[in-house]
Amino acid sequence: MSNWLYIVIVNWNLREDTLACVNSLIEAGAKPDHIVVVDNASTDGSVEALKQTFNSELTIIESNHNLGFAAGSNLGAKFAIDQGAVWVLFLNNDTVVASNLLVELEAITQNYTNFSIIAPIIYYYDQPDIIWHLGDRLVPGTFTTINRFRGKKDPGNLPNVVPVDFVTGCGMMVRKDVFDRIGFFDSSFFMYAEEIDYCWRARQAGFHLAYATQAKIWHRISTSASKDQNKSRYLRIRNQIYFYRRYASAHQVPLMFIFTLMRFFRLAFNDIIKRQTYLVGPLAHGWFDGWFKIIKDKVE
Repeated sequence: MSNWLYIVIVNWNLREDTLACVNSLIEAGAKPDHIVVVDNASTDGSVEALKQTFNSELTIIESNHNLGFAAGSNLGAKFAIDQGAVWVLFLNNDTVVASNLLVELEAITQNYTNFSIIAPIIYYYDQPDIIWHLGDRLVPGTFTTINRFRGKKDPGNLPNVVPVDFVTGCGMMVRKDVFDRIGFFDSSFFMYAEEIDYCWRARQAGFHLAYATQAKIWHRISTSASKDQNKSRYLRIRNQIYFYRRYASAHQVPLMFIFTLMRFFRLAFNDIIKRQTYLVGPLAHGWFDGWFKIIKDKVE
């Protein structure tokens, strides 16, 4: 594989998942030195295991503290671009990829040159033919989105390319000229919604996004988030609202306020029913901070 693609994986205490992810990439033809693992100060022996398993051929960037997904991804992407990468594939470490993933992605970049952000189709790891993500489309006049395929079985007749408004950071490939134009992820998000913010900025700059349905990965779903449920719940709701506050028009803001308030009550009710009342506090804190706290941009 030439320098056309570097792969960036952010890890925080998911040693076994990260090893499996990297193994699947190498089986798909990726060179270890084109796989960049940014380790966010893991304490589970992740770095040692990666070095031992891959004989120090893997590119590992070690942070002395947890940067989060956004800043960690930026660190890896900047390294990749410095090495001459034309495309950077961001990949969650709790994923595994198809053996032909890189072949399919390269073919899409050559045959559909009008797309600058391309994502692989993502399936549930435990239900390998059920779609987890195939992009989101904006509902006209609002900032809500529709994901038409989540939870549905792959029909087997999808077009090779599906144009979308947003992709997920679980698996997204970005061309170098996008970084040149709009920069990198906004690290103030830490994790969650940073890719939505990035997709919005890319679309506003005139770039087009799509999913490649023949490029396939499987996702274990929020393994890292389960390690700190309180923080995850807080950031999910806060960052969603940050996004609305930044980009919604004056007449859309009241609608999104009502939408997030209804979502707050729905999530809180579900938490109470499931006897997870410890999550209601972070949920309320995230909703309040999202709407009323000053947003500090950290676009890099």
